Amino acid sequence: MIGLGTARRLARDRRGAMAVEFVMVAGPLFLVSFAAIDLGLILWTKSSLEAVAADAARCGAIKAAACTGSNSISSFVTAEATTWVLSSVVANLTVNVNSNVNSSACPAITVGTFETVEITTSYLAAGWLPPPFGNYNIDVCASYATSS
Repeated sequence: MIGLGTARRLARDRRGAMAVEFVMVAGPLFLVSFAAIDLGLILWTKSSLEAVAADAARCGAIKAAACTGSNSISSFVTAEATTWVLSSVVANLTVNVNSNVNSSACPAITVGTFETVEITTSYLAAGWLPPPFGNYNIDVCASYATSS
């Protein structure tokens, strides 16, 4: 058993207090840091896919050689997205063109005199983040007026 003098000496000893405090603060600090990084990646991915959708809508509207139909526009989107976003996001891309565009996802876009492109994908986080970040669905739309 520990004697009374030894117990008092251990109670006054402050060596190692900083290590204990660091252990208590490090977990939440790292969680918040990684969540901020992951949120930044989600925003980067959404912004990049918006630019890809705009490029694809313009490509289809001006009837460029790479975008002559729905399938070629989908291929154009996949090829361009590969240079901008993570490969796991590109693997889950769904591309809808003109009449196949989900009107509830793109309510302000008029189909008809516009070339409309909708890109839907899911951003899968590392699996350790809580829900809104663990599996975040990204849906972007773009339209470009066709030449008549």
